[in-house]
Amino acid sequence: MVRKLLGPVVLALAFPVMLAAQSQATTGVIRGTVTDPSGTAVAGASVVLRETQTGFQRQVATNERGIFVAPLMPLGTYDVTARAVGFSETRRTGVRLGVGETVNLTLPLAAVQLQAVVVEARQPVVDATRVENSTSLPDAAVSRLPNNGRNYLNLTLLTPNVAIVQGPDGDELSISGQKGIHNNVSVDGADFNNPFFGEQRGGQRPPFTFNLDAVQEIVVTSSGANPEFGRSSGGFVNVVTKSGTNQLHGSLHYYGKDGALSGQPHHAGATLPTPDFTQHQFGFTLGGPIKRDRAFFFLAYDQQIYDETKQTDSNRIDPLLRAWMDTAYGAAMRNDYGSIARTNNARVLLAKFDFNLSDRHHASLKYNYTWSEQASGTFDVDSWARSANGLEQDHSNAVNGSLVSYLTPNMANEFRWSTITTRACSCSTTSRSPRAITFSSSASSTTRCTQFRRSSGLETRGTSSARYRGS
Repeated sequence: MVRKLLGPVVLALAFPVMLAAQSQATTGVIRGTVTDPSGTAVAGASVVLRETQTGFQRQVATNERGIFVAPLMPLGTYDVTARAVGFSETRRTGVRLGVGETVNLTLPLAAVQLQAVVVEARQPVVDATRVENSTSLPDAAVSRLPNNGRNYLNLTLLTPNVAIVQGPDGDELSISGQKGIHNNVSVDGADFNNPFFGEQRGGQRPPFTFNLDAVQEIVVTSSGANPEFGRSSGGFVNVVTKSGTNQLHGSLHYYGKDGALSGQPHHAGATLPTPDFTQHQFGFTLGGPIKRDRAFFFLAYDQQIYDETKQTDSNRIDPLLRAWMDTAYGAAMRNDYGSIARTNNARVLLAKFDFNLSDRHHASLKYNYTWSEQASGTFDVDSWARSANGLEQDHSNAVNGSLVSYLTPNMANEFRWSTITTRACSCSTTSRSPRAITFSSSASSTTRCTQFRRSSGLETRGTSSARYRGS
């Protein structure tokens, strides 16, 4: 089913100090003031912003109040240089721009000197521009913190007001006490929600939806998100994936677990069955330049092979019921109370390409493929038998892109689009006797969704800003 989402147009006016830290889904804003040695604003100063890893560069000019604004800037670490006639050059290095952030700089020009003044930028302890309740998890947190299962959503539990609750199809996120279906999950500015149960694409069954090493930054907004990112009454999880740079880089990982390495479990004086499972998870990332300073690629692959035998204790079913199951309906349910072999396998691929088309246009294109399958994965309840379980499958293909254009020194436009196809299937599987009456069931659904979104930013005279958003 093709679904077209045509939302209302939102026009927001706000003072610069009230610019929300989560005002842009995949980009950020760098703004500031250029002054002379006496603190007077310098009009017409040239400010050059250069991203150190990709060579992306943008030049803006200050207005009559000495203010410059650069909206819709790609994420990264920037060197910012200010120049004006009659003054020496001033440069700020190491200016880090995170997703949705507004970085404010003060660039004081000095009298003419033989050497430029270089100042190293430092991240402020408190972001005074933030008006919503949001928490950022940068790459350092994503890559260095242990994460059993390597699902990026596990890291959201480190942020305030986020908890795990029982959902309709397994565990789901609850943000600020809201149901999981009320959350909004966005990856690279594109919809990443499950159209049926809510939560992330694929629901709660798949172990992951892309390689954790592909995540650049996660922002969790529990309340107060900008209206253009609302969509739901609950929380907003915004994820930005990595891009290639001028340097070839990559990673490899393997994680393995085996029940044979586990000890004998005990509970309340009783000896429990020994765990019987194996898990292998492996993948890689690779990114680099296609053409230096112009075109870049980034690939990420992850796979899991998981086997487990559960419900090994047949005494969990009443002996009288077991005896009836062995003979009823021509013994069609014989041994249906036996152990259950389960799987939880997954394969995911992410391919991303970024292009600096010119000094005024930046484009990005990404493909995301997910595949997951759980044999006998419908229920995990001790009192249920083999025939209560089925084969659970979820497949998806998604393509999304964006084009950021800097139309004038005071106006920028971002156009994003995405097309998603998902297929979920739940099929019953059970052993049956040829003498018995057989029952089978199968439910599947296919969803196709195409979205177009446009976001524009305008800054005038340094006193007010306007943003337009249509979808």
